Amino acid sequence: MPPQNKIQVSYTFNAGPNAMLIARNRKVAALLLQRLLFHFLLHPDTDLDSYVIGDKSILKDAGVKDINDVEALPPPPEIKGNIPATSTWGMSVTSICTRPGRGPVLVGDESLALLSPETGLPR
Repeated sequence: MPPQNKIQVSYTFNAGPNAMLIARNRKVAALLLQRLLFHFLLHPDTDLDSYVIGDKSILKDAGVKDINDVEALPPPPEIKGNIPATSTWGMSVTSICTRPGRGPVLVGDESLALLSPETGLPR
């Protein structure tokens, strides 16, 4: 379990109502995914391959191979005995799991650039 009283996850919102959760490392990301799957139950017919988009290996880190593993997730230790363990059906539709990329790249061929060098607008 990560140390208490230390920020483990931060959040922001994209241009719409979608929360973006950012974990400080892969272990914390796996624990976060377990908690999301526990609290926001997936429909029993949900295909985990369509639920997790991107780096699906995080499911293995979270100890989840199939929907049966999701249904068997225990309550998170921080609520055990303190708060009733409740779950909500269907509130989470997709999780996109990714890692930071290599950062900015200088493109030598201007035809590959995403912005027009003349206007600065997207192509």
